[in-house]
Amino acid sequence: MVSMKAFSMNMPFAGLIAHGEKTLETRNHTMFEGTEGQRMALHVGQRTYPDGGKHKEILREGAPGISGLEGMDDATIARVTSLPKGMSRGQVVAVVTLGKTTFVPDEAERSNPEVQRRCVATGAAMGRYLTEVAETVWLEEGVPMRGRPGCFDVEL
Repeated sequence: MVSMKAFSMNMPFAGLIAHGEKTLETRNHTMFEGTEGQRMALHVGQRTYPDGGKHKEILREGAPGISGLEGMDDATIARVTSLPKGMSRGQVVAVVTLGKTTFVPDEAERSNPEVQRRCVATGAAMGRYLTEVAETVWLEEGVPMRGRPGCFDVEL
């Protein structure tokens, strides 16, 4: 068993992080400050975040002119917003390595197409604290557990 911190996210964003498509996680509080370089477990919450499908629009459009952030077709979007067979909500499914957290209070700066694509959210909808997701590794199988607010301790 390995002890580590975990955080919980709702779908489709948990799937997007686990698939490596969401490389910026945002919050409106300092939850990830001081975690640069740390590995944390990604727990998938039970709910679906109600963004009205905006994440699909951002993924379809991509960030024109920026390599690696091209638009996606609907089949690819369906794949990266889902969990692999055998994994489900209410489980820890991956381990992520976090990068630097930056406070970005200006909505216009957060509305840059590259930032919106990396975050898969509009500048208005995303949090003001942007944390880099440097690496994501899937677990071999999901570990069922109850999620909690903020960062919490888990045994994997």
